[in-house]
Amino acid sequence: MNRRAVCATVASAVVFGACLAAGPAWAAPSTQVVQGEVLRLVSVADWDAASSLLPGQPVQWDVTVSAEAADPGVVAVGVSANGDAALVTDVLRCGQEWGESGCPGGPTMLESGWPIPRDGSEVELLEMADTEVAHLRLVISVAGDDAGSTQVWLHARGAGESAVIGPDGGLATTGLSPLAPWTIGAAIAMGAVGTLLLVAARRRAVGEREGRP
Repeated sequence: MNRRAVCATVASAVVFGACLAAGPAWAAPSTQVVQGEVLRLVSVADWDAASSLLPGQPVQWDVTVSAEAADPGVVAVGVSANGDAALVTDVLRCGQEWGESGCPGGPTMLESGWPIPRDGSEVELLEMADTEVAHLRLVISVAGDDAGSTQVWLHARGAGESAVIGPDGGLATTGLSPLAPWTIGAAIAMGAVGTLLLVAARRRAVGEREGRP
């Protein structure tokens, strides 16, 4: 299969499709923030580049994980993925914010050439004190020439709260177990439906008070 055909096949992929361009792709990164009562995830990635990967040309995804807890505790950070495009990644942690030239003082390698499991299960990357900040960089490549797409999510758990972030945004939940990646979209959609129903109910109530049907 040639690369042009592969790219055409996955043009509608949400993220990490089997098409890519040279060097770590970082053309137009966007920033997403998930803020819970305790946990905070800040994601920076070029999702347009991630959706059209070619073998041998990775895309990088930076996620900063932090927490503000009332009592000392531990935050666990992990990754999950679901899809049909095989991916490999290097996972690096920096003690400071990533700069244009990389990690000041040099990064710590957490995973190298790691084939991300694509069964939706969460794989733990690290545990840290909730007073620490983890500046993570995932350098993700496709492993093979087959067309397809795979969604990757980063999870954090600590102080009774769970948070997850990925290409479609994220969610923080208090007092609940971490959501599987395929439930995030459903949860957000249900929230939107609930809002629409609430607006409709309010309009109906106003109409009844004013004598309108």
